[in-house]
Amino acid sequence: MSAFQRGAGAVMGAPFGGSQYVTMSTPDSPRDLEMYEDPQIVSSYSGTPALQPPEQTVLDSLGPGLREMDVLDLGVGAGRTAWFLAPHARSYLGLDYSQAMIEQCRRLMPDQRFVVGDASRLEFAADESYDFVLFSYNGIDHLDLPGRERTLVEMNRVLRPGGTMAFSSHNANFLPSVIDSYRFRIHSSARETARSLKWAAIFNMRNPTLRFRLPLPIGLIKDGQHAFRSTGVCYVRPDVQVATLSRLGLVDIGCAMNDFPDFRPGNDPEVATFGSPWVYYRCRKPGGGT
Repeated sequence: MSAFQRGAGAVMGAPFGGSQYVTMSTPDSPRDLEMYEDPQIVSSYSGTPALQPPEQTVLDSLGPGLREMDVLDLGVGAGRTAWFLAPHARSYLGLDYSQAMIEQCRRLMPDQRFVVGDASRLEFAADESYDFVLFSYNGIDHLDLPGRERTLVEMNRVLRPGGTMAFSSHNANFLPSVIDSYRFRIHSSARETARSLKWAAIFNMRNPTLRFRLPLPIGLIKDGQHAFRSTGVCYVRPDVQVATLSRLGLVDIGCAMNDFPDFRPGNDPEVATFGSPWVYYRCRKPGGGT
């Protein structure tokens, strides 16, 4: 483990609470970190960058004002979103807990700033120091539930009044489809039948009580990500997530299914029934003259 991974690392530039150099925290018990240090997985996240429809909507809503914004891009991975944010923002910082992912970002975009760090402990950032905070592609779901809560609190803390916060998360309403995808099926091919039996058995061993927990408001599920190498990701019902954001004092909460560009108000009854694999959330911190 490098010195940087142990928490020693210098980052230059604003906004860092008036300090030119900062120390980054890394998770005490990082979930799935070994998986995201795997060169093959890093490579799989390094393809042609593209935004998902809700992300494009969020970017469009920032408009020309992005040029005057300080942007924090959490769970940046191999830099997919960085291509669309970093060149256009006043300042940009991409953060991920995987050293391998951050090294890939630095290779691909050497003129931008990327650091290894813990999204649930943003000590380097002063209160109200960013205009836009993003945690895309369900990255927040790899935290345990207390870590997830801390991350949302931290994202809110570092957001300036009037600033925008956005993230996506797996949708608990989609769990019946996940379960069905691992249901044992007899195929015309003996090989495919055996394959179906294998994955059905693995899924049920990893999630022995899942069927009895539905409908699930929120929980960690071993859904087969990266051939079951993941220790589990969070699935949350959209109305439950909206309620959490409301408790944090965030306003103008909007929700969008992952394949659709349009956001619906968080208090729209239809949001609770969204059936997409994951949901994007966009909200604003009160104040700032907006």
